[in-house]
Amino acid sequence: MKFDTQNRLCIEGHEFIRTSHSPEGLVPKGTYDSLKQRNRIEVLDRGGNGRSVLIVYETLPDNYKQLILEKYGNPYIYVAKQPLLQFIRKDIKAERFFLDYRYDEHKCLPTTHVSQYTQAASWLNMLLEMRNNKRQVKKQLGLTMEEFWKVVLEMVVVQNIELPHSYRRLTEKLQAYQQEGYAALIDWRFGNQNSTKVKDKLAEAVLFELISHPNQHDDSVIATAYNQWAQQRSYPTIGAGTVGNYRRNNAYQLQLFREGNAAWYNQYGRQTKRNRPSAPLLLVGSDDNDIDLYFRDEQSNAQGRLQVQYYHRFKAVIISDAFNDYPLGYCYADGISTELVKMAYLDAMHHIYTLTGAWYLPHQLQTDRWNLKALLPFYQSVDAEYFPASAKSPRGKYIERSFGKQWHQHLRRFQNYAGNNITSDFRLNPDHMANAKTQFPHKEEGITILEAFIDGLRQEKDPETGMSRQEVWMAAFQASDMSKARCISEEQMLRLFGVRHEYTNTITNGGIRLTIQGKPYEYQIPDELYLQHVGKKIQVIYDPLDFSRILVTDEHQLRFIASSYEKLPAARADYQTGDQERLFRLLQQKKAMVQQIMDKKKDRAAILAEHQTDAMGLLQARVMIKETKQAAESIALHTPVLPPENFDPLDLM
Repeated sequence: MKFDTQNRLCIEGHEFIRTSHSPEGLVPKGTYDSLKQRNRIEVLDRGGNGRSVLIVYETLPDNYKQLILEKYGNPYIYVAKQPLLQFIRKDIKAERFFLDYRYDEHKCLPTTHVSQYTQAASWLNMLLEMRNNKRQVKKQLGLTMEEFWKVVLEMVVVQNIELPHSYRRLTEKLQAYQQEGYAALIDWRFGNQNSTKVKDKLAEAVLFELISHPNQHDDSVIATAYNQWAQQRSYPTIGAGTVGNYRRNNAYQLQLFREGNAAWYNQYGRQTKRNRPSAPLLLVGSDDNDIDLYFRDEQSNAQGRLQVQYYHRFKAVIISDAFNDYPLGYCYADGISTELVKMAYLDAMHHIYTLTGAWYLPHQLQTDRWNLKALLPFYQSVDAEYFPASAKSPRGKYIERSFGKQWHQHLRRFQNYAGNNITSDFRLNPDHMANAKTQFPHKEEGITILEAFIDGLRQEKDPETGMSRQEVWMAAFQASDMSKARCISEEQMLRLFGVRHEYTNTITNGGIRLTIQGKPYEYQIPDELYLQHVGKKIQVIYDPLDFSRILVTDEHQLRFIASSYEKLPAARADYQTGDQERLFRLLQQKKAMVQQIMDKKKDRAAILAEHQTDAMGLLQARVMIKETKQAAESIALHTPVLPPENFDPLDLM
């Protein structure tokens, strides 16, 4: 406060307006702005260059004058004491001391306490100066020492200085300050051990070991155990509250032993901040998740009675692109398995194909270590530099973030929502769940519900752009050459993600016939491979999500893709458009095969004639050495009997 040039009492802006820089102010800045705009107060605009505005006291409404009276007392008397404040100079060395101060290894003082202690040190410096120079008190302030101390105590209260409010205690603090320096102002909460009951390293070590026990004993139990030890050595006893303070203040070094490595890592392990991938398919992760949806599972027991499990939940493996948490694929079952993981990746490949029209591999995989021994070859076939995430380290996997708030917001759309997992704070009404369980969908409806759930995540709109997650993924994919860099053929896709049929098969004149889970499938052989490989044993690799084609191989020189066999109708009445043309094409192919054999026979005859060699004459000769006989027999066995000139292969149909 101060008087203006017209000798009017004014309150300074920082004393009246409460802001983050002036928390001691009386009213919020919004209130001040309102009073000023409505001309309820007179303001002298002196702001700028560090100067505060001045508000004429007498123009303030009565309710705001009352606030000043409650804090400062009579403002005219208060301002008369202001010369005392001119002798208080901020102690920069004290501020640096409190900023640099550390306790409990690396803890520092809160900013508010740094300011409070610095202000208190500045006041104590002034008091020491005045006590040592009593003439200055009389000359500069016109006060006796008794009046001086009275004014000081009043100002300590009004200014909210972190110093005692009585003369005796203030002089005691002044004496301690002279002896100990700045440290005398720090209280026990921040490492000052003057009032603590656990003083030496031995006592602290005993207490810490009791708190860090993996059984996580209650604070009262630990206090009892510690006090038994302390009494035997004449140490002060402690209460459960003291144990709690030590447990909370030192959790960073005790939690590791109380709750284990994973809990400590998740709370105190230093994070390595990373940017999301710059484009789709640069980093793809997979993880299993208990889908929080309940289904009815109805089964008959040995006696034929129907038994119902109302709270069945599926286990799913989710494949997610870290670019924008886009769910590329998924597969679910009653339990997790190696096959379930591979099927989820196959589903992701099909979804990528649906979106882009081609098969694209991700650049990098990120998974946990579940069944790693069995899955490692599969992961490495997709990502040659694959390395699993650290054990018990969910924070290191982007996909873990997918199973958060937005995930459950979409699950809540379904009436069979099961709530968050058991460790979550969110719980559903148990009475509601008991009443609604008979309305839970049957587990056979899971495929429809889970498809709707995943599609909801894919089509979720970004409120800022108005684009769905799928649209964002597609736009980024089309704009990125890196996303398209790992395009593979259909044969490569089947080799990487297909399933090997459990038995070998044979190429017959009817094509390839195989049975998968009791259902027969037939495939036709490409014309150019048929004659050479009919009758050969082969291995089939199929796509469980698309049986329209298979990969066929003998694991040596034969490898091709066979398409589903398209049968022709036997009755002309059943013909569809194109069937007639296809029939004639097949008949012509049969003729072409016979013609191919005949052409090869003519080629061999021409070669023999050119070299004046009679293969049949060798067989008719009386004397025939062993090697010549064997060669001739071999030729005879592999030379087909010529069909009659009027032979037509259509006669065999």
